[in-house]
Amino acid sequence: METINSQTRWSLNNLLYGFDLEKLSNHINSIKEKLTDLETYSRSNSLKENELLTLSKIIKQIESVESFYYCLTTENVEPSLLTSINGSISTLKSQVRSILSHLQETLNKMSDKEFDEWANSINEKQLITDIFKGKRVSKEEKNRSSFARETLSCMQEVYEQIRNNLEVRMNLGDGEKELTFGEANHLAMSHSDSSKRPFIFKELNHSLEKQANVFASIYNQMVGLRLNENRIRNVHYLDESLKLNGISSTTLNAMWDAVDCKSKELSEFLKIKANDAEKDKLTWHELMSTPEDVSLKFTFSQAIEGIIKSLQTIDSNISEYIKEVITKGWVDAEQRKTKPFGGFCAPFLAEGQSRISLSYDNSIDSARRLAHELGHAWHFQQMKAAPSLRFSEETFEMTMAETSSIFFETAFIDYVIEDTQDESIKKAILGWKIERGLNYLMSIRRAFLFENAFYECRKNGQIDVKQMENLSLQSQEKAFGNGLSEYEPYVWIKYGQFYQADVPFYNYPYSFGFLLSIGLLEISKGNGDFCKKFQEFLSETGMLPLEQLIKKHFNLDLTQPEFWQRSILSLIKDINQYKNLGSE
Repeated sequence: METINSQTRWSLNNLLYGFDLEKLSNHINSIKEKLTDLETYSRSNSLKENELLTLSKIIKQIESVESFYYCLTTENVEPSLLTSINGSISTLKSQVRSILSHLQETLNKMSDKEFDEWANSINEKQLITDIFKGKRVSKEEKNRSSFARETLSCMQEVYEQIRNNLEVRMNLGDGEKELTFGEANHLAMSHSDSSKRPFIFKELNHSLEKQANVFASIYNQMVGLRLNENRIRNVHYLDESLKLNGISSTTLNAMWDAVDCKSKELSEFLKIKANDAEKDKLTWHELMSTPEDVSLKFTFSQAIEGIIKSLQTIDSNISEYIKEVITKGWVDAEQRKTKPFGGFCAPFLAEGQSRISLSYDNSIDSARRLAHELGHAWHFQQMKAAPSLRFSEETFEMTMAETSSIFFETAFIDYVIEDTQDESIKKAILGWKIERGLNYLMSIRRAFLFENAFYECRKNGQIDVKQMENLSLQSQEKAFGNGLSEYEPYVWIKYGQFYQADVPFYNYPYSFGFLLSIGLLEISKGNGDFCKKFQEFLSETGMLPLEQLIKKHFNLDLTQPEFWQRSILSLIKDINQYKNLGSE
């Protein structure tokens, strides 16, 4: 029953200055003036606690402006204005980093006694940790890290320009056309006429082959730069990523080992799909471009009602929160040309709000995406607004971020499957759910295996295109349990995640969040204390590494294989159910 006033257009007027962009500009200038004063003062003085707290508040203001900018990108706003706002945000962030850099220099020049006196005057000790990110560093090390960061950003930009300017010529029956990389890649995987997909896929790969040496050079340079930094600092190439995600290498290995142990059972679904297609094995392209066809449709209101019901028995507070989000106009589900594909949740932590954007089309995938973004919003709502001198992007662990969102969407999908009476539709939804799960455990596993192997090989020098193709194919064969007949040699070009300047090893947090959310969902069943523990767990994001927070609130040891094995068995159970549905 549709009982909620579920408007599909958000309200931005009560955030910052709404669509009064002149007032927004004045607000940005005001922030800049405050930072300029602090920056001037920091060149010759150590900042006291009240000045550090002021800087902390300014950082949160900048983050709110940035979130508002993302919201504006979906609206009919002049592109030049968006570019100007984005540029101003980058300038403000640079000013913050400059202030902290000056402060680090001042503190590094202090004697141990002077430093201790300064540190003892700061009551909020987290601020000291934020300044040095856990340690005092030399000017040389700081300058080197700054150079590396800027160089990696430039290389990412070069990759994006070359990829986006790629021209793919082909004739689809209506004359020769010139497609961009994005257009060709989208059509190769989801053209309405499935018979044309293999041709488009082949032509796209042919175009990528011509530029493969350029992309290989970019990736070689990026990884080489990171490895050199790691060598100087005497750390492993995974250390930075693991720290950013709040886990240890022991935990990561435990997770992947559990996946490997169940590879045969997981690959069983690939055999089922091949049998349905009357083939011995599917190709990589066939698997990725022919998702389970689910005819079940949800209006926006029906999706909201379903999401609320799916979470009601877990935590009634969550259900009430979702009602609040919808009735207050925090979600924009309208389809517009100005909106990018996919969705996002923009947090306004200082204001205690969020905004969700997605193009809702009444499909089950749109409903799932809505649940996913609502999970992010719930997470943001629980986070404590503690003083910090670091931007959230530096402390917000992806492993943690994906846990709450995937928890919500999995609860919703399970509810829909349980609530569906038609066996053919139930089987289609279940198959779709399994495909989504295998994407986390096979496709993303493939990306991690490739990246890990590349870093190991790159230690010995540059890797040529042929070697990269071989590494890509080998990683896919292992990740998919040799369950496919052909693989994709150019995944390492198509997936921009490999070229992220700020986030090395971007991929595995999604697999981690998927399995952790499944495990927590199982724990939530019949556990009256779960809702309180889950809220406390999310509220302490960034205060302790995720691995420690899980131990603290749920007494789970993620370094041991048992937890991961139980989560994977849940997916294997789904595969067995899929196999039995309709065969009785």
